[in-house]
Amino acid sequence: MGERVMTQEESIEHLLRRSQRQGDTFPIRREFIQARVEGQFGEPTTGPGPLSDLLRAPHALELLLLVYAVTTSGDFGVTERSQLWGRAAGIYLLADRKASMAVSRQWQHLEKLGLIERQQHGRLKRIIKRRECGLVGESSVAYTAPTGAKGDVYFRVPFAYWREGWHQKLDIPGKAVLLAAMSRRRETFTLPQDTRGARALGLSRHTVTRGIDELLSHKLLVKTGTDEVVNVRTKRGYEWVNTYQLAKPFNINLSKSESERLAAARLEAEQAALLIPGADAGRKAGQPG
Repeated sequence: MGERVMTQEESIEHLLRRSQRQGDTFPIRREFIQARVEGQFGEPTTGPGPLSDLLRAPHALELLLLVYAVTTSGDFGVTERSQLWGRAAGIYLLADRKASMAVSRQWQHLEKLGLIERQQHGRLKRIIKRRECGLVGESSVAYTAPTGAKGDVYFRVPFAYWREGWHQKLDIPGKAVLLAAMSRRRETFTLPQDTRGARALGLSRHTVTRGIDELLSHKLLVKTGTDEVVNVRTKRGYEWVNTYQLAKPFNINLSKSESERLAAARLEAEQAALLIPGADAGRKAGQPG
Protein backbone atom coordinates (compact mmCIF):
# COMPACT_ATOMS: atom_id res chain seq x y z
CA MET A 1 0.00 0.00 0.00
CA GLY A 2 1.44 3.39 -1.04
CA GLU A 3 2.12 6.20 1.39
CA ARG A 4 -0.51 8.87 1.83
CA VAL A 5 -0.06 12.19 -0.04
CA MET A 6 -1.80 15.47 0.90
CA THR A 7 -4.74 16.33 -1.34
CA GLN A 8 -5.10 19.63 -3.14
CA GLU A 9 -7.65 20.79 -0.58
CA GLU A 10 -5.38 19.86 2.36
CA SER A 11 -2.44 21.63 0.72
CA ILE A 12 -4.46 24.82 0.18
CA GLU A 13 -5.78 24.77 3.75
CA HIS A 14 -2.25 24.41 5.12
CA LEU A 15 -1.20 27.56 3.23
CA LEU A 16 -4.28 29.54 4.23
CA ARG A 17 -3.91 28.68 7.91
CA ARG A 18 -0.26 29.69 8.02
CA SER A 19 -1.22 33.17 6.83
CA GLN A 20 -3.09 33.86 10.12
CA ARG A 21 -5.06 36.62 8.41
CA GLN A 22 -7.93 38.10 10.35
CA GLY A 23 -11.25 37.92 8.54
CA ASP A 24 -10.02 35.25 6.10
CA THR A 25 -9.53 37.73 3.27
CA PHE A 26 -6.49 39.15 1.48
CA PRO A 27 -5.94 42.39 -0.46
CA ILE A 28 -5.11 42.94 -4.13
CA ARG A 29 -4.45 46.38 -5.58
CA ARG A 30 -6.74 47.43 -8.41
CA GLU A 31 -3.65 48.03 -10.58
CA PHE A 32 -3.38 44.24 -10.95
CA ILE A 33 -6.59 44.43 -13.01
CA GLN A 34 -6.43 47.91 -14.51
CA ALA A 35 -3.32 50.08 -14.73
CA ARG A 36 -2.94 53.81 -15.20
CA VAL A 37 -1.25 54.50 -18.54
CA GLU A 38 -0.67 57.39 -20.93
CA GLY A 39 -3.08 57.83 -23.80
CA GLN A 40 -2.24 58.63 -27.42
CA PHE A 41 -1.72 62.32 -26.62
CA GLY A 42 -0.09 61.87 -23.20
CA GLU A 43 -3.34 62.09 -21.23
CA PRO A 44 -3.83 59.68 -18.28
CA THR A 45 -6.12 56.77 -19.06
CA THR A 46 -6.59 53.11 -18.08
CA GLY A 47 -5.05 50.03 -19.62
CA PRO A 48 -4.58 46.35 -18.84
CA GLY A 49 -2.81 45.31 -15.66
CA PRO A 50 -0.70 42.16 -15.19
CA LEU A 51 -3.84 39.98 -14.96
CA SER A 52 -4.09 40.20 -18.75
CA ASP A 53 -0.75 38.35 -19.04
CA LEU A 54 -2.03 35.45 -16.93
CA LEU A 55 -5.18 34.63 -18.89
CA ARG A 56 -3.34 31.84 -20.69
CA ALA A 57 -1.44 30.73 -17.59
CA PRO A 58 -4.14 29.50 -15.18
CA HIS A 59 -1.71 27.65 -12.90
CA ALA A 60 0.50 30.73 -12.58
CA LEU A 61 -2.57 32.78 -11.61
CA GLU A 62 -3.51 30.23 -8.95
CA LEU A 63 0.03 30.25 -7.53
CA LEU A 64 0.05 34.04 -7.43
CA LEU A 65 -3.31 34.24 -5.62
CA LEU A 66 -2.03 31.77 -3.02
CA VAL A 67 1.14 33.86 -2.55
CA TYR A 68 -1.01 36.98 -2.14
CA ALA A 69 -3.06 35.18 0.51
CA VAL A 70 -0.16 33.71 2.48
CA THR A 71 2.40 36.54 2.62
CA THR A 72 1.50 39.12 5.26
CA SER A 73 4.53 40.89 6.72
CA GLY A 74 8.33 41.11 6.92
CA ASP A 75 9.78 40.66 3.43
CA PHE A 76 6.35 39.41 2.26
CA GLY A 77 7.93 36.08 1.42
CA VAL A 78 7.07 32.42 1.91
CA THR A 79 9.16 29.24 1.77
CA GLU A 80 7.52 25.90 1.03
CA ARG A 81 8.33 22.76 -0.96
CA SER A 82 7.54 22.67 -4.68
CA GLN A 83 5.39 19.59 -4.10
CA LEU A 84 3.12 21.57 -1.76
CA TRP A 85 2.79 24.46 -4.23
CA GLY A 86 2.18 22.02 -7.08
CA ARG A 87 -0.64 20.25 -5.26
CA ALA A 88 -2.24 23.49 -4.01
CA ALA A 89 -2.32 25.05 -7.50
CA GLY A 90 -3.41 21.80 -9.16
CA ILE A 91 -0.23 21.63 -11.25
CA TYR A 92 1.23 18.34 -10.07
CA LEU A 93 -0.34 16.16 -7.40
CA LEU A 94 2.29 13.47 -6.88
CA ALA A 95 5.12 13.63 -4.34
CA ASP A 96 8.14 13.40 -6.66
CA ARG A 97 10.75 15.63 -8.25
CA LYS A 98 8.71 16.35 -11.36
CA ALA A 99 6.72 18.83 -9.28
CA SER A 100 9.80 21.03 -8.94
CA MET A 101 10.17 21.44 -12.70
CA ALA A 102 6.45 21.99 -13.28
CA VAL A 103 6.17 24.61 -10.53
CA SER A 104 9.47 26.27 -11.47
CA ARG A 105 8.11 27.10 -14.94
CA GLN A 106 5.16 28.91 -13.38
CA TRP A 107 7.38 30.84 -10.95
CA GLN A 108 9.61 31.83 -13.86
CA HIS A 109 6.61 33.25 -15.73
CA LEU A 110 5.50 35.28 -12.69
CA GLU A 111 9.05 36.50 -12.09
CA LYS A 112 9.35 37.73 -15.69
CA LEU A 113 6.16 39.75 -15.14
CA GLY A 114 7.70 41.36 -12.04
CA LEU A 115 5.05 39.90 -9.70
CA ILE A 116 7.38 37.78 -7.56
CA GLU A 117 11.07 37.36 -6.77
CA ARG A 118 12.79 34.06 -6.02
CA GLN A 119 15.63 33.69 -3.54
CA GLN A 120 17.53 30.58 -2.52
CA HIS A 121 16.60 29.52 1.01
CA GLY A 122 18.62 26.45 1.92
CA ARG A 123 17.49 23.72 -0.48
CA LEU A 124 14.20 25.49 -1.14
CA LYS A 125 13.14 28.65 -2.94
CA ARG A 126 11.71 31.61 -1.05
CA ILE A 127 8.94 33.34 -3.00
CA ILE A 128 8.78 37.06 -2.30
CA LYS A 129 5.72 39.05 -3.32
CA ARG A 130 6.32 42.16 -5.45
CA ARG A 131 3.86 44.99 -6.05
CA GLU A 132 0.81 44.11 -8.17
CA CYS A 133 1.68 46.57 -10.94
CA GLY A 134 4.37 44.18 -12.17
CA LEU A 135 7.30 45.56 -14.14
CA VAL A 136 7.90 49.30 -14.21
CA GLY A 137 10.38 49.72 -17.02
CA GLU A 138 12.61 46.69 -16.55
CA SER A 139 12.29 46.39 -12.77
CA SER A 140 9.69 45.15 -10.33
CA VAL A 141 8.56 47.27 -7.37
CA ALA A 142 8.98 46.26 -3.72
CA TYR A 143 5.70 45.30 -2.08
CA THR A 144 4.13 47.39 0.66
CA ALA A 145 0.76 46.88 2.31
CA PRO A 146 -1.90 48.88 0.43
CA THR A 147 -3.31 51.92 2.21
CA GLY A 148 -6.54 52.48 0.29
CA ALA A 149 -5.54 56.07 -0.45
CA LYS A 150 -6.09 57.60 -3.89
CA GLY A 151 -3.71 55.89 -6.27
CA ASP A 152 -3.38 52.90 -3.92
CA VAL A 153 -6.87 51.41 -4.17
CA TYR A 154 -7.32 47.74 -3.32
CA PHE A 155 -10.06 45.15 -2.97
CA ARG A 156 -10.34 42.04 -0.79
CA VAL A 157 -10.66 38.42 -1.90
CA PRO A 158 -12.19 35.91 0.56
CA PHE A 159 -10.61 32.57 1.40
CA ALA A 160 -14.00 31.18 0.36
CA TYR A 161 -12.62 31.34 -3.19
CA TRP A 162 -10.77 28.12 -2.28
CA ARG A 163 -12.80 26.77 0.62
CA GLU A 164 -16.00 26.74 -1.44
CA GLY A 165 -14.20 25.31 -4.47
CA TRP A 166 -14.50 28.28 -6.84
CA HIS A 167 -10.87 27.82 -7.92
CA GLN A 168 -12.04 24.57 -9.54
CA LYS A 169 -15.59 25.51 -10.57
CA LEU A 170 -14.60 28.65 -12.50
CA ASP A 171 -12.62 28.81 -15.73
CA ILE A 172 -10.22 31.65 -16.51
CA PRO A 173 -12.90 33.99 -18.00
CA GLY A 174 -15.02 33.60 -14.86
CA LYS A 175 -12.04 34.20 -12.56
CA ALA A 176 -10.90 37.27 -14.53
CA VAL A 177 -14.35 38.89 -14.52
CA LEU A 178 -14.84 37.99 -10.84
CA LEU A 179 -11.63 39.84 -9.93
CA ALA A 180 -12.61 42.78 -12.16
CA ALA A 181 -16.07 42.93 -10.55
CA MET A 182 -14.64 42.91 -7.02
CA SER A 183 -12.25 45.71 -7.98
CA ARG A 184 -15.27 47.93 -8.81
CA ARG A 185 -15.94 48.36 -5.05
CA ARG A 186 -19.58 49.29 -5.64
CA GLU A 187 -22.83 47.58 -4.75
CA THR A 188 -24.13 47.91 -8.32
CA PHE A 189 -21.80 48.28 -11.30
CA THR A 190 -21.42 47.80 -15.04
CA LEU A 191 -18.99 45.50 -16.85
CA PRO A 192 -17.82 46.82 -20.24
CA GLN A 193 -18.51 44.37 -23.06
CA ASP A 194 -17.58 46.63 -25.95
CA THR A 195 -14.13 46.15 -27.45
CA ARG A 196 -12.59 49.34 -26.02
CA GLY A 197 -13.98 48.83 -22.53
CA ALA A 198 -12.90 45.19 -22.40
CA ARG A 199 -9.39 46.08 -23.59
CA ALA A 200 -9.07 48.63 -20.78
CA LEU A 201 -9.33 45.64 -18.44
CA GLY A 202 -6.87 43.67 -20.56
CA LEU A 203 -9.64 41.33 -21.66
CA SER A 204 -11.30 40.59 -24.97
CA ARG A 205 -15.03 41.07 -25.56
CA HIS A 206 -15.32 37.30 -25.84
CA THR A 207 -13.60 36.79 -22.46
CA VAL A 208 -15.81 39.36 -20.71
CA THR A 209 -18.99 37.88 -22.20
CA ARG A 210 -17.98 34.32 -21.30
CA GLY A 211 -16.95 35.40 -17.80
CA ILE A 212 -20.24 37.19 -17.15
CA ASP A 213 -22.25 34.20 -18.40
CA GLU A 214 -20.18 31.88 -16.21
CA LEU A 215 -20.71 33.97 -13.07
CA LEU A 216 -24.44 34.34 -13.81
CA SER A 217 -24.80 30.58 -14.22
CA HIS A 218 -23.15 30.01 -10.83
CA LYS A 219 -25.29 32.80 -9.31
CA LEU A 220 -22.20 34.69 -8.17
CA LEU A 221 -23.32 37.62 -10.31
CA VAL A 222 -26.87 38.99 -10.35
CA LYS A 223 -28.28 41.17 -13.11
CA THR A 224 -30.04 44.13 -11.47
CA GLY A 225 -31.26 46.22 -14.42
CA THR A 226 -29.89 48.64 -17.00
CA ASP A 227 -28.18 52.00 -16.89
CA GLU A 228 -27.69 54.68 -19.53
CA VAL A 229 -24.01 55.62 -19.90
CA VAL A 230 -21.99 57.90 -22.15
CA ASN A 231 -20.60 56.24 -25.28
CA VAL A 232 -19.54 58.80 -27.90
CA ARG A 233 -18.91 55.99 -30.38
CA THR A 234 -22.67 55.47 -30.74
CA LYS A 235 -24.90 57.66 -32.92
CA ARG A 236 -26.67 59.29 -29.97
CA GLY A 237 -23.66 59.42 -27.61
CA TYR A 238 -25.30 57.16 -25.02
CA GLU A 239 -26.04 53.48 -24.69
CA TRP A 240 -27.93 51.19 -22.35
CA VAL A 241 -25.81 48.66 -20.45
CA ASN A 242 -26.62 45.94 -17.94
CA THR A 243 -25.92 46.54 -14.26
CA TYR A 244 -24.87 43.79 -11.86
CA GLN A 245 -24.28 42.94 -8.22
CA LEU A 246 -21.94 40.34 -6.76
CA ALA A 247 -23.46 37.67 -4.53
CA LYS A 248 -21.99 36.07 -1.41
CA PRO A 249 -19.20 35.36 -0.62
CA PHE A 250 -17.71 37.96 -2.99
CA ASN A 251 -19.91 40.99 -2.22
CA ILE A 252 -17.51 42.32 0.42
CA ASN A 253 -15.91 45.31 -1.30
CA LEU A 254 -17.44 48.74 -0.93
CA SER A 255 -15.52 52.00 -1.13
CA LYS A 256 -15.96 54.53 1.68
CA SER A 257 -17.97 56.84 -0.60
CA GLU A 258 -20.19 53.94 -1.70
CA SER A 259 -20.84 52.91 1.93
CA GLU A 260 -21.75 56.50 2.79
CA ARG A 261 -24.04 56.75 -0.24
CA LEU A 262 -25.88 53.54 0.70
CA ALA A 263 -26.22 54.66 4.34
CA ALA A 264 -27.69 58.01 3.22
CA ALA A 265 -30.11 56.24 0.86
CA ARG A 266 -31.30 53.93 3.67
CA LEU A 267 -31.79 56.88 6.00
CA GLU A 268 -33.75 58.76 3.34
CA ALA A 269 -35.96 55.71 2.73
CA GLU A 270 -36.63 55.33 6.46
CA GLN A 271 -37.52 59.01 6.81
CA ALA A 272 -39.81 58.83 3.78
CA ALA A 273 -41.58 55.80 5.28
CA LEU A 274 -42.31 57.76 8.47
CA LEU A 275 -44.06 60.46 6.43
CA ILE A 276 -46.47 57.99 4.80
CA PRO A 277 -49.81 58.08 6.69
CA GLY A 278 -50.51 54.83 8.45
CA ALA A 279 -47.08 53.38 7.69
CA ASP A 280 -46.02 53.36 11.33
CA ALA A 281 -49.40 52.06 12.47
CA GLY A 282 -49.23 49.33 9.87
CA ARG A 283 -45.85 48.20 11.13
CA LYS A 284 -47.09 48.16 14.72
CA ALA A 285 -50.18 46.21 13.73
CA GLY A 286 -47.96 43.54 12.21
CA GLN A 287 -45.92 43.15 15.37
CA PRO A 288 -46.71 40.22 17.72
CA GLY A 289 -48.57 41.12 20.93
